[in-house]
Amino acid sequence: MMFRLSLRKKLVYTFLGGSLLTVLLFSIVIKGIMNDYIQRLAEVRLQFVSEQGQREIRTNVAIFKDAFQNIFESITTTVGALAQSGAVGDHLPQTQAERQRMAGMLQRVQHETSLSMITLVNLEGRVILRAMNPEAYGDDALMREYEDGPKPVSSIRRLLLNALTGKTIQSFEAFAPEILSKETLDDDAKIQLKNGVLPAPANTFEERGLMMTVAMPVRSSSGKIVGAVLAGRLLNKDQSIVTDIQKLLGDSASIFLGDVRIATTATINRGESKGQSATGTLLDPERDRVLSRGELSQFRSDRQLGLYEPLRNYENQVVGAIWIGRSLSFIASIDKAQSEIEKTAESRTNIYIVVAALISMLVAIGIASFFSKRVTFRIDQLRKGAEIIENGRLDYRLRIDSGDEIELLSKQFNSMASELEESHQTLERKVDERTRELKESQEAMVQQEKMVGIGQLAAGIAHELNTPLGTIIGYAQMLREDLAQQPATPANLADVEEIIGQAGRCRDLVKNLLNFSRRSSTQMTDAGINEIIRNIIALVEHDFEMKGVNVRMDLDSKVPNTRVNENEIAQVVMNLANNAGDSMPEGGELRVSTRYDERSDRICIEVHDTGCGIKESDRTRVFEPFFTTKEVGKGTGLGLSICYKIVENHLGSIEFDTVTGKGTTFRVHLPARMPAPEKVHVG
Repeated sequence: MMFRLSLRKKLVYTFLGGSLLTVLLFSIVIKGIMNDYIQRLAEVRLQFVSEQGQREIRTNVAIFKDAFQNIFESITTTVGALAQSGAVGDHLPQTQAERQRMAGMLQRVQHETSLSMITLVNLEGRVILRAMNPEAYGDDALMREYEDGPKPVSSIRRLLLNALTGKTIQSFEAFAPEILSKETLDDDAKIQLKNGVLPAPANTFEERGLMMTVAMPVRSSSGKIVGAVLAGRLLNKDQSIVTDIQKLLGDSASIFLGDVRIATTATINRGESKGQSATGTLLDPERDRVLSRGELSQFRSDRQLGLYEPLRNYENQVVGAIWIGRSLSFIASIDKAQSEIEKTAESRTNIYIVVAALISMLVAIGIASFFSKRVTFRIDQLRKGAEIIENGRLDYRLRIDSGDEIELLSKQFNSMASELEESHQTLERKVDERTRELKESQEAMVQQEKMVGIGQLAAGIAHELNTPLGTIIGYAQMLREDLAQQPATPANLADVEEIIGQAGRCRDLVKNLLNFSRRSSTQMTDAGINEIIRNIIALVEHDFEMKGVNVRMDLDSKVPNTRVNENEIAQVVMNLANNAGDSMPEGGELRVSTRYDERSDRICIEVHDTGCGIKESDRTRVFEPFFTTKEVGKGTGLGLSICYKIVENHLGSIEFDTVTGKGTTFRVHLPARMPAPEKVHVG
């Protein structure tokens, strides 16, 4: 009784201690999970807000691009109305007065469409008229390549050549200072570089101009191309576009020529120029992926979230970029509000954890008391059952239906008792079985000795038969010579030839029988595998023909001689052939073939039959000693095991393929070059 109470107390204390530890760990884990959840929630929230801002900025960039496209369409429509209708093409100026009149007309068009330049060129690319500088004409400034400048510029020549072929081109182009000077735009384009995020060299300027360029052919009223027109809007210091974008979208906007900000609504936030317009500041090289690789890129600094979009010229080269930026203050305000909510949730979580821990402890005490009583009662049943089995009542069984591990243990207990009872009952039967197997093995060995005796008897008979067979052959040959000298005896000669042939066949059979019956030795000699097979088949061929088995040989003439024990290899072939014949009681075909594999330097002996095959359940036991599927008295089960041992001693291998009801093929692989035996030197 005291033992049971002690065990029960141990179970209660163990369960209670485990519960306390579980509740403690559970509280720690829940606290960690909540903290991690809140932290991850904050990260996800920030990421969501950031991604939402990025999506809005991407949309705003698309709107920014659409604004440029609308400007392009407006320029194309206005200039095209003049260039394509013949209004300009039919009245190309020839005199200074005509140039002044057309220049005035084009200046009004420039003013209405906010254009910076309209220039006409002839079919050779020479300037006919510059709207803002009618006195400068006849030059080929637009057809030159300006590759020697400090910064890259666009090739206007390619635009004009394509326009002269009838194409209308819209593109952003970086104009060289020489061209801007001709168009009186050099002062408008010139921007002094300022210190922003990056310091700028003192008294340095950006003299190139980023131009929204439209090039199209000029046609006469008959449709003939008589020249080309080049119209454009200079974006350097053009605050109207970025200001309109900021008013429309509420985000900061900038236009870049290369790495120089040429128009922007942003201001400088640090340094001596703090508070001034950021026009003229340089792009941070760390954010220069837009200009270096021409791909969409974004950056997030301490105060702004922005997105770049590259601007490309007619030759698909990146000449600049547009930028939309948004202050990160909107993220901070959302994050602060959410943090207050998370602190309240964290306090409530702590209270819930404490309450849950107290309730869990009370429940654990009740469950521990209940289950400890049930467990000790069932353990006592197991103890009593063990005592009964120990006293010799092997038929005793436990009956516990608890649905848990104790029930499983009771089933294992009953299974053990059943096995003990069965082992006790079957021990004597197993002894009888082992005795019978030993007797069978002894009978097999006796049968082997009988076979040896029969072999010796066959050898004696063969020696005795050789002498009379030799006499018969000798006298028959003498008779053949006598008959050959007499006329008209062809029939008699044929009979004598038949006697000689059959007697010779008998002598060969006796010789093969004598060779086969010789006691095996371990000595190996150079021998021909094909010759060994022919000798064995000659012994069994007649017997197989009587059984209705057709014997075929397919021996490869390339098979080389090798070092083998002739008698042992002959025994292997004989056993495989006999097994094949026994598998075809109704007749069939036995095919014995050889081949030589030069790559592996091995000889293969293949014995194929069309018999009943080997059952699936017997395939793993084929080479076991004393295993046979033949009737009692017709086989010892040693044939294939002996073959396996012989082939193994010859450093070879034996394998088989079988299909039930269709036949079996055994393959014996032997090395073509057996190592020579080591010579023992006696000193």
